[in-house]
Formats: sequence, structure tokens, C-alpha cells
Amino acid sequence: MQVLSSMSVVLRLALLMGLLLSSPLVAATPSAEFDIPYQLRVVNDGSVLELSGSFSWALPQSFQAVLAGAPNIRMIRLESPGGHVQPAIQIATLIHERGLDTYVGRFCASACTIAFLGGRQRWLGPGARLGFHQASAPGLPSELVNGYLKAAYENFRVPPAFVARVLSTPASDLWFPTQPELRAAHYTTGDPPGSVVVLDDGWPPRLRDFARLVLQAPDEAVVQFAVAIADLVAALQVDSLEACWAFAHEGPDTSAAMLPTAARDALVSAGTQLANAAKQGREISRNGDPSGKAVTALVSVIREKGMAPAMQGLRPGAEHTMFCSSFHTLLEVALALPATQRVDALRAVLAGGGRSI
Repeated sequence: MQVLSSMSVVLRLALLMGLLLSSPLVAATPSAEFDIPYQLRVVNDGSVLELSGSFSWALPQSFQAVLAGAPNIRMIRLESPGGHVQPAIQIATLIHERGLDTYVGRFCASACTIAFLGGRQRWLGPGARLGFHQASAPGLPSELVNGYLKAAYENFRVPPAFVARVLSTPASDLWFPTQPELRAAHYTTGDPPGSVVVLDDGWPPRLRDFARLVLQAPDEAVVQFAVAIADLVAALQVDSLEACWAFAHEGPDTSAAMLPTAARDALVSAGTQLANAAKQGREISRNGDPSGKAVTALVSVIREKGMAPAMQGLRPGAEHTMFCSSFHTLLEVALALPATQRVDALRAVLAGGGRSI
């Protein structure tokens, strides 16, 4: 299931650091579906559990442990590009047994759509999407994992015609049914309560929320957005280094990590302009992997100018106070690249690549 998704910024920057601090300039890029570290966070006074990242083999045990320690959880909020089918089935079963509701505020694809089915009530936010395709997994026959996928959908009484459409969608693609189509297939159970949508809208904006738009918007709009983000990060170096780190790393919802009001307003404005531009779409390159070449060029410039030490704040586990300066420097270097490399480098940094979702 090779699906490009809103890969967390922390993972993308960690990969870039691997390029900067290793030799030669070649590194394996992990699958955006299987290799995003999962995160489990209990929010909203203990009533909501957020599950994000890949469905790994270790996730069900962690998920069950969190449920056991948080008896007031009533809803599971999902945001994931997918992962392994069997862990998703296990999590769907746990959700079903506890009688919990499921909610997707933005994006849930592949194996994530199985976990979503475990909900007693199954809700989508106004702009949310569920993405479906055939199953595949590293090291496993496609017939085997597709058998698990089909059995899971049938166990939750998904209509045969809907399952057939899923299984006919190549693993390299995604089918996004409309919300009326999902309702007709009983995949969703109705509109979410207003309190759920308000909770979703009230969460601090994070850079990952704009990944899809960065991939879809025209080049000029991506550059403008990157300039706005660079300005925002520069301001956060003065206002709140913790908020700067949390903005990129999907950090805790503590008051110290919240974006200052002025920064939040600037981010919303930049995101709105990017969203409007994304409606126009963009041409997708068919000539190799331009994002990979652009990242190589970006790394080369950083090395040639002796700027690698300035990137230490991008290392996993680095002090939060170091991150903002390093991230700002990285954006400034990417923005200064030649026009033929600039946009693809920015897409690689901000959204994980130059291909569309």
C-alpha cells in the first residue's frame, strides 16, 4: 500500500538529518504508510483518544494499555495513512468491544479505514476523507493480505459492491468515496455532533495539516506558503520556542505549546491562501523523482556552506529550544535554491515529496 500521506514533519526532518550526517548522499526513504511512528494521546479531559501514524504490529498492545488506563474514553479520533491490516483489525475489535465511537477529522486511509469501522457511531468531519485501495505489505503475498482485508470488511457488513471497488483500486492509488457514498454503504452513521467538530477545530494547527495542500497547490503558492512559514518560525523564536517545536512535531496540547494568537492568525491566513490555490491543482512531473533530486541539492548546499552544525536541532531527541533555529535555517536554504530545484525541495521538506496524494 504505497500511499503518500501527511508524513509527520519530525520524521521527514530526521531523514534529512540522516542525509546530512552520513555519506554518501544516498539513503532509503521509508514507506509513508508503514513507517510513520504511531502516537496515542488522551485529550478532552480523558474522553477522546487520538491515534495517529502507522498501524504497526506493536500498536494494538499500546492501544489496549491506554484504554485500560483511561476508563472515560468514549471516542477514538483517527488520522493515519494506514499500515498493516491485522493490527487494524485488532484495534477495530477493541473499539467495538468497548462500544466506542470513531471520528476522522481530516484523513484516514487503507488499514485505518478498518479501525474506523469498529466505532459504534462513525463520524467524519466536514472536509474529512477516507481513502481505500488494495492491500499490500512488505514481505507478504498480496493475495494473503487482500484476503484479510476482504474478510475484515465483510465481517463489518460492508456491502459487496463497495468491497469490490476497494479491491479493484491498485495499491499505488486511492479511491476517495464521497460522503453520500459512504453513508449509503453504512460506512458512516451520520453527521458528527457539533461538540465533536468544535473540539477538532479547536486543536492547535500543526504543519502536518497542510501537507496535502502543499502537494496539490501550484508552485508559486507553495513558495509563498514556505515564505509565510519561515516568517512564522522566525517570530516563534522570539515568542515561544516550545510552540515552534510542537507546531512541527505534533507535540502536546499544553498551554506552553500553543501557538500565540498572532502566530495562529498568520498561520490560518497562509493556510487559507494555500487551500484556495490548491483548488487550481498543479502539473505532476513524470520524469523520475524531482523531490529526491532537490533534496540531494539541498543537502549539498548545506554541506558546502558548512551549515550542518546549524541543523543539529532537527535531530530526534534534540533540545526543543534548538529546533526552531535549525528549521528556520533549513527553510531559508531551500528558498534560496535555484528556481528549478526550489519548489521540489520545499515540498520534500514540508510535505514529504513531490507526488500527489
